Amino acid sequence: MIHVIGIGVKGRESLGQDALSLVGKAALIIGGKRHLEEFPDAKAEKVPVQGGLERIAARIEKLKKDEDAVVLATGDPLLYGIASFIIKRFGKRRVNIIPNVSTVQEAFARVKEDSNGVKVLSAHGRGGLEALVDEILRNDKTALFTDGVNTPATIAKALIGKGARGLRAFVVESIGAKDERVIEGGLPDIASVKKFADLNVMILIGSQSVQKSYGPGISDNEFAHEGAMITKEEIRVISLSKLRVKKGSVVWDIGACTGSVAIEAALSGAGIVYAVEKDPKRVKDIVANRKRFGADNVEVIQGRAPESLSIIKERPGSVFVGGGGRDIMRILSHVSKRLLPGGRCVVNAVTMETASVATAFFKSKKWDAELIQVSIAKSRDLSGLTMLSAMNPVFIITGKKT
Repeated sequence: MIHVIGIGVKGRESLGQDALSLVGKAALIIGGKRHLEEFPDAKAEKVPVQGGLERIAARIEKLKKDEDAVVLATGDPLLYGIASFIIKRFGKRRVNIIPNVSTVQEAFARVKEDSNGVKVLSAHGRGGLEALVDEILRNDKTALFTDGVNTPATIAKALIGKGARGLRAFVVESIGAKDERVIEGGLPDIASVKKFADLNVMILIGSQSVQKSYGPGISDNEFAHEGAMITKEEIRVISLSKLRVKKGSVVWDIGACTGSVAIEAALSGAGIVYAVEKDPKRVKDIVANRKRFGADNVEVIQGRAPESLSIIKERPGSVFVGGGGRDIMRILSHVSKRLLPGGRCVVNAVTMETASVATAFFKSKKWDAELIQVSIAKSRDLSGLTMLSAMNPVFIITGKKT
């Protein structure tokens, strides 16, 4: 029988009596150097894991029928561990698994975050990072085993390149050792670290994973704003549906006002949202709302469009324009050059002139264009009775870049 035994961070102390008994009776013990050092008194032959797994398999095959082998692994041997290879090589009937607390569980305990819904991935032996980064962006919470090539800094830089700077990151190094260390921060913080320990677990948590109770259509009352200076929740829901924000994408909110559209786009899965607003009072509202909703993937830019748009390096996949007024033509001209192919630009307009200019512009570019007019009436109390009060109609113009 081949017994694959997981060892926890406390080494030999983490093993139960059954596991210790199997180690004591084994004819062959296989494991990493630090695992084998936990059993200096064992009489079995000790073989370090080095030189490839086939070498280990060849040694196990030389055992006599009445001899047992023990393979020592870290934590849970079936979580990106050696047990999968052993089972595939020798079959399930010949293998016994005794798991321990995984390094992923230990890492989450160190950072004191829940691991509900976590996706566990490994960077070991992967050639390119693109597929790995895409997998990370598809999940709100990821735990990642890194290696000497795909280090936490390398992964952080690749994620930043995809516009995913809203992620919170933890790197837990050398779990259980004297030099154990936890590094916490945003992706730029992790990307700037020069050296990581060889043994580490990287945890990535998106802001949207802790904001599941919000949206779509967050109540206007929950935002910091003055009077009517906000994209109303019903209009906001329709506008966001036209934007089709993709997970991990870059979004521009031009004329962001109080940032309600930017906040909801950020919480819906966008990698980063640039909220551009010229009014200092409205900028303060955006900053307050970003903090209120934990949308740390919203970047606020104070300035007039389109001039201030030139400082944004990332090309957007979705652009929302909250009006634009007399500058609408210049704004759309700049957006048309930067918007990614297949991307969408949504304009909200309260005047027929702005709606007409936006529609004509999209058609002149031969983009797929759509104009809808939304009229909403909301109930209000009138001496104990209920009446409807009409809101100003809004034009929503959508252009899809071909």
